[in-house]
Amino acid sequence: MPRTFLATLTSASTDLPLHDPRRYLALAVRHYENFPVGSWLLPRAARRHLHRIYAFARTADDLADELRDAAALAAFRADFLQHLEGTATDVPLFVELVATIRDCQLPRSLFTDLLDAFAQDCVQTRYDEVQLRDYCRRSADPIGRLVLAVCGYRDERLHGLSDRVCTALQLLNHLQDLGDDLRERDRIYFPSEDLARFQVTAEQLRAPVASPAVRALVRHWAARLAEDFAVGWAIVDGVRGRLRWELRAILRGAAAVLRRIEIEQGDVLAGRVHLTKAERVRTVLAGLWCRGAPSFARLP
Repeated sequence: MPRTFLATLTSASTDLPLHDPRRYLALAVRHYENFPVGSWLLPRAARRHLHRIYAFARTADDLADELRDAAALAAFRADFLQHLEGTATDVPLFVELVATIRDCQLPRSLFTDLLDAFAQDCVQTRYDEVQLRDYCRRSADPIGRLVLAVCGYRDERLHGLSDRVCTALQLLNHLQDLGDDLRERDRIYFPSEDLARFQVTAEQLRAPVASPAVRALVRHWAARLAEDFAVGWAIVDGVRGRLRWELRAILRGAAAVLRRIEIEQGDVLAGRVHLTKAERVRTVLAGLWCRGAPSFARLP
């Protein structure tokens, strides 16, 4: 991998010591996020591991989304695997991530699944339902399983609930970014069969305001995702301690986004459907103090 690119892996907070977790927190949260990313709700040791994981995922995702550089992503993958196999030790992010993988006994396949999904983003721009679910299985579900593993959980029932929540979170992000994904990256993630069903065209998704057809598509998916989150809430009762706070905050963030979509009547093209910083802080605090499930909005 070119040294100029390697420099970007450690460009954030380079004045901090290598083992200072703030170095990787800066990488992990440098983009807008609806949902807490290894927040202070978790114990410090877990945060340190998760910040490394998220920094790895975010950097690889940037290669596909921001740079659209499949060759650099392939080099990133090769360099990561060399560090994992012990034949390279020169990229601090990889060195620290390998330590996390070994300390927490994390499956290598979860990381390569993420990289496979990011590589797919470089070449595929349209999906049917089956393809979309498979993409989410590799691009979203590994993160939830890694969070569980870092926190000491390796339970198939929890894995199933986590997968449902993580896929829904991924699709909720895509729903918010329906117009931007097309205008900036020529991607439409939502299934071609649904676009045909609701008579949504690419031209409508590029428009500054959502048409009735686009709003109907958004309402359909918002209702589906609300159901997924409502079912997935059971994961909160399946874990203990501070992870329970974190998961409550994540799901409350999802409920807040669904409410924003409802307020904007499904107009994800012109309406404000991303949470403000204050709203995101409130979801984290609610995860700490509110034990019950939120009311997941369902658009009629």
